[in-house]
Amino acid sequence: METSKTYNRTINLLDKYTKFIKSINTEDIGNNLTLDKLIELKSILSDINNIMTLISTRSIATKLSDILSFKNEDRERIFNDIDKQKPNTNGFDIRIDSPVKILVEVKCNSLIRNKKFGTAQINAILEDARKLRLESSRHIKASKSIQDTKDYIKIIAIVNFGNRSDEDLTSQLLRETKCKESTNSARKERMKVKKFLRPLYSLSQIHEITDLENVYLTILHINDLKNELERIRCEYSLSLK
Repeated sequence: METSKTYNRTINLLDKYTKFIKSINTEDIGNNLTLDKLIELKSILSDINNIMTLISTRSIATKLSDILSFKNEDRERIFNDIDKQKPNTNGFDIRIDSPVKILVEVKCNSLIRNKKFGTAQINAILEDARKLRLESSRHIKASKSIQDTKDYIKIIAIVNFGNRSDEDLTSQLLRETKCKESTNSARKERMKVKKFLRPLYSLSQIHEITDLENVYLTILHINDLKNELERIRCEYSLSLK
């Protein structure tokens, strides 16, 4: 009996991306302008965001593993857990239970007009902070099997695409933000979590974290993503052999 292949997020996303790229007819552009191609492109554009999130997630996993000197078996377990998780599913982007307890949510949104986060982007980041702290039954349900996060270091990793300084990105999140909602209840709940946000300009400072109530904002850079993408490309090439 034929057994089904184990899902691998990295391979699955890159397979779909490379299949589409190979299907593009560069000699006859007109053949690419079909409804089927447009529908396929729409799906791929969604997957590109998932690929960027994957690269960012793996990047901070690599940095954490290096900074905290994780053993090979611990590194392998972390990356296996990342690859088992399908895009946009419940749970945290990274959950490490040993040798150190860490939870990470990743954000790789482009800035509005290359200047600042939009209101919806800020709201999503604040919601992630609330989720990391499990501030409601809804967050507990979304956290997938964790009932208490008080013993975990809680991190939100934000990708800096080079438009602003790290300090500018984090300071915008720490300042008061506007909300266009008709009622203030949702905004009030989000604003409550802001007092727990702390900047973590260098991930190496994770050694100094003692207050596990807080949610720490750290930054990923383009070079971090480039380095991780190169590692992914090597792994993907090996998987094709």
